[in-house]
Amino acid sequence: MILKRIVLKNFRNYSGQEINFNNKFNFIYGNNGQGKTNILEAVSYSTYGKSFLGSSEADCVKFGETEFFVESDFINDLGNKDFIVINYDSHKKSKTIHRNKQKVNSFSAEVFGRFPLVFLSPKSLNITYGNPSDRRKFFDILISQTSNLYLDHLKELAKTLKQKSALLREYSLHRKLTFSELKDLLNSYNEKLSDVSSRVLFKRINFLREFESYFDRNFQFLLKQDHKGSITYSSDITGEIIPKNSETGLDELRSLTDKILLQKFNEEIKRAVTLVGPQRDEYVFKLSKLENEEPVSFDLKNFASQGEHKTFLLALKLSEYDFLKNSKSTSPVLLLDDILSELDEERVSMIISHLKDYGQIFLTTTDKDYLERLKTFYTDDEISEFYIEDGNVK
Repeated sequence: MILKRIVLKNFRNYSGQEINFNNKFNFIYGNNGQGKTNILEAVSYSTYGKSFLGSSEADCVKFGETEFFVESDFINDLGNKDFIVINYDSHKKSKTIHRNKQKVNSFSAEVFGRFPLVFLSPKSLNITYGNPSDRRKFFDILISQTSNLYLDHLKELAKTLKQKSALLREYSLHRKLTFSELKDLLNSYNEKLSDVSSRVLFKRINFLREFESYFDRNFQFLLKQDHKGSITYSSDITGEIIPKNSETGLDELRSLTDKILLQKFNEEIKRAVTLVGPQRDEYVFKLSKLENEEPVSFDLKNFASQGEHKTFLLALKLSEYDFLKNSKSTSPVLLLDDILSELDEERVSMIISHLKDYGQIFLTTTDKDYLERLKTFYTDDEISEFYIEDGNVK
């Protein structure tokens, strides 16, 4: 997939800007605070429907204005074209999206996943350093880009959890229901929760089984030492499992979920909180290496160095790219936001030398010197440079 052109109107610090991109490499440089990342953020709006930095729509409206527009022209590997327009009105607090001049009623159903995107920024380190929710979010977005059904399951899970939690809080505060009435309602919600939870869990475990081969290959490419990275899945329902060794079926997962829901039934009422479900699960990142010729395994989050965190993250992101490319049969757009300054010289050289293996790339940096190194791998017509100064592209 290729992003041919983007138009920004009152988006961040851009009053009005049209940019035509290179099919291969787009080198975006300039001082900090000039608007480099804002271009990548606009790209993410066109593919995700939201900012890859997690910013709200209101934050993206240019100061002093009331709305923004982002217009994007895409073309996929088969030559099919798509024109996406996103408008956010801060007064109405509403966002409208059009695809090929037709209003989009459901972004998740009509647009999300159609234009696969992989981004890497300093903030991406939240995946390895952050909370379990950061890791769940990373994998949920990745899986959802290849499965609308999984995205529907996540929505149903969120809806059921919201309803069940509201019931538990309402009973705890006001006791308007008899205990018998409460039990009947909870059993109804738990039946729904068991069904959707087991489906989400089943998909996550099977996804990891497939994802592992991509991750192993990319981790070894980046390290080439006696280190090994691994990802296991931890759940109150299943315990910690290694997906490649798991043969757990959907019916078994549903039975296990029913069992845990029954065990936690009274405790959930007492604490007025939902204690069971994949919304509490964790992807566990681990490293193993040889010490005194003996393999030693440890948790990445608590015991790894900063360099090991960055290597693990790079392996995750490169694997994300490979997984999407093979699943969608099209090359994702790759956004690299100021990452070269975050890496040591050896990693920089390794990444630059292999960028040609990927599709269309957008890279932001404050250091123009990287451009000469890139030109050893790209011809003049394969790389375009954009200098950003105070919301203007030159």
